Amino acid sequence: MEFRILGPLEIAVDGRPLGAGGPQQQAVLAALLLASNQVVPIDRLVDAVWWTSPPSARANVRGYIAALRRMLRAAGEPADRLVTRSPGYLLRVEPGELDLFRFEEAFARGEKALLAGRAEQAAQDFAEASRHYRGRPLEAMPLGAPLQADVERLEERRLLLMEQYADACLLLGRSDALVPDLRRLVARHPLRERLWERLMLVLYRMGRSADALDAYAQVRRHLADDLGIDPGPRLRSLERRILNGDPALDSSPPRPGYVPAGDGGEGAGRPPGAAPGPAPAATGTLRQFPMDIVEFTGREAELHALNRLADGAGGRGDTALTVIAIEGMAGAGKTRLAVRAAHQIGSRGRFGAVQLWADLRAMDPEVPAADPAEVLETFLRQLGVPAARIPPDLESRAALYRDRLHGRRALVILDNATDEAQVEPLLPGDPTGLVLITSRRSLAGLDGVHRLRLAVFAPPESRDLLGRIAGRERVMADPAAAARIAERCGQLPMAVTMAARRLQIRPAWTLAEFAARLEDEGRLPDELEFRNRSISASFDLSYRALARDQQRMFRLLGLHPGADFTPSSAGALTGLPGERAEALLEALLDENLLQQASPGRYRMHPLLRVHARRKAHEHEPADERDAAAARVLGWYLRAAHSADLVLNTHDRGVPIELPAGRGGRVPVPAFGTRTEALAWLDAESSNFSAVIKAAAEHGHHAVAWRLPAVLLTFFRLGRSRDGWVTAYEIGLGAARTLDDWRGVAFMLNGLGMACGDADRFGEAIGHHREALAVQRRLGDLVGQAWSLNRLAVAYLGARRPSSAIECFEESVRIFRRVADPRGGAVTALALGSGDADGGHIRIRDVVTCPSAVMIPAAVRTALGGA
Repeated sequence: MEFRILGPLEIAVDGRPLGAGGPQQQAVLAALLLASNQVVPIDRLVDAVWWTSPPSARANVRGYIAALRRMLRAAGEPADRLVTRSPGYLLRVEPGELDLFRFEEAFARGEKALLAGRAEQAAQDFAEASRHYRGRPLEAMPLGAPLQADVERLEERRLLLMEQYADACLLLGRSDALVPDLRRLVARHPLRERLWERLMLVLYRMGRSADALDAYAQVRRHLADDLGIDPGPRLRSLERRILNGDPALDSSPPRPGYVPAGDGGEGAGRPPGAAPGPAPAATGTLRQFPMDIVEFTGREAELHALNRLADGAGGRGDTALTVIAIEGMAGAGKTRLAVRAAHQIGSRGRFGAVQLWADLRAMDPEVPAADPAEVLETFLRQLGVPAARIPPDLESRAALYRDRLHGRRALVILDNATDEAQVEPLLPGDPTGLVLITSRRSLAGLDGVHRLRLAVFAPPESRDLLGRIAGRERVMADPAAAARIAERCGQLPMAVTMAARRLQIRPAWTLAEFAARLEDEGRLPDELEFRNRSISASFDLSYRALARDQQRMFRLLGLHPGADFTPSSAGALTGLPGERAEALLEALLDENLLQQASPGRYRMHPLLRVHARRKAHEHEPADERDAAAARVLGWYLRAAHSADLVLNTHDRGVPIELPAGRGGRVPVPAFGTRTEALAWLDAESSNFSAVIKAAAEHGHHAVAWRLPAVLLTFFRLGRSRDGWVTAYEIGLGAARTLDDWRGVAFMLNGLGMACGDADRFGEAIGHHREALAVQRRLGDLVGQAWSLNRLAVAYLGARRPSSAIECFEESVRIFRRVADPRGGAVTALALGSGDADGGHIRIRDVVTCPSAVMIPAAVRTALGGA
């Protein structure tokens, strides 16, 4: 049998061509060939054929597999050529049967020859490898996303071949014939600087300096127009050397000190012509990494950290393997970062010859996670171990794998890891290697691992990514709308990418229009979809991998009114004891479904919060959602009241009844000191407005006005001025809805004090006068006295002292009438009957007496000079 994929797909038996069926059946065969001797999951075959899978996709793939088996049997092939093996199918391909294998073998020989300084042999091997390419891989075939990615990877290999072929020819001084090929390649890949570097050097050595400089001008224009950047330092240096007529360019290797990408332990840094060291156990170059993408954005600090760790791996005297775990929530860009870092590390030559990659399938509940034994079988085949010599058990395979990588600078990417048990057998034992792991889960159980937690983008990174995909000019034309889009995406790289793709295929949309579409939470997840990729689907993989009690906690957290929560508030929400709630929160934290800004306080990414809320509405009955809301809202009211009792030991004159049993089984915090109470209130201050608003929206109007009431002292201490007016406005509406006129009066007085605190004395007077009118209708004498006192303070702020005096005097009379003990504080502000000042208020007493704390600071300051 002979299979050819480096060009149009072809099959031949003894030189006779065979038909491979229609385009979709050919796509299935191509996917099997590209993963020869490996199990290809059926879902990957589906994706290889269709961009958007039809309902019958799996059945169709099985039909194509059956047709391929018939074709192979008709050609005289044994039944085990194409076999079913969970979770998909495996096509056995012998050495020499696939043109890709022959290409890689010739390429590997050329690399080794070039590394050893045998330029003549290298040029012959590279020429042989090049002849296997008959055109673009899988040319003229409709391809799904995975096959498209594989084709790009093969094209990348072809470009690397041509670059190293050019290097060999340059060393031999006969590169003239390469000019047509290099011209064609730079026309197809105008942003690939390494190709332009070779073309410029070839032209210069042919005595065509002007053409070489013209080539530099072309690549500079391409980079500026397409990416908005200048050529890299290598090209800029080459241009300067050509301008200066540097004689070293006539005879030097293509890059000073250049060693082709290869095994750093097998000749790195050795000059051409030096004798090679001992060959490793397995021969040839093995590079399995997925392609990098030009749209990769940001992550400079993370890349710097990864490259620094890689540069320090396998140093002299080291006995420990360097393992780096990149962890983060779905959509944070873990795989993209690992691939970019791996390409950067590999490009420096230290880990060039052995580059292994495996998808461990942690987050697909429909496909089992990768079995370490099967991954090791694949790795061992790729490392040249014949199938008959691969042991059957996991431990023996792991031992052979470690032996094959001994002494080699192998770089291994283990993508989408499930847990520590899955990863441990796949770790090489030799310190000369380097392993990058990506996982949505915390892998803290792996000993000696460098853990890199990947957060969301910084706003400038989100803006840059939007510009790279949707167009820089478009983004720069409306930076405010671009910022809103990124904010609605929660700065999550995958979400920003989806938004940018939507804009890219909708050039008529303005950024402002799209930002407005994202403001609607109901449609937000649907707007962040692009063809077969979506944020919701990615989140759902994480959700479905949770245990049932973890799923329930995740769902209900979507209903939590505040942005962050504690085990106590989460326990009230779910009706669980605080200890159990904390254990579930910690489990979700390990799954990177929660974030922890400070000990004991958790929060959820905004898009995950939307997803959790959707799940709650899908799986939680309405009565349970209502009960959860009642529990957590009541808990906040009781907890705030507990704190207020420590801050405010006197009776304000308006009793605050607490609905019985609203806090569930979780007790509210107990505060022993004023410091403890203030610390809790400060920590929750950003949540209070959301809790009050949620109480009003869910019909819990008693909580909606009582919670602002118990927070009055906290507000008046200036700890949360921004939320004071909003809280009392919502509370006033809730009290009016209930026809609770005592609550209405309390909210009006609170609004008056908030306005007075903001120097809005006219509004303050209006609120206090309305409160006084309500209390007069209720016959509440104590309430009237306090309203008069606060109204007097507002009059003072408005520079109306005579009105203030009248209110103070009436307040004093009422306090004396009801014998209110706290009326003494107000009485002290005025002279008693028969006093020298005839009962008028003395401003100095107003300013200096203990009760002056009730007067806003601005008023006291103004009166101090009166």
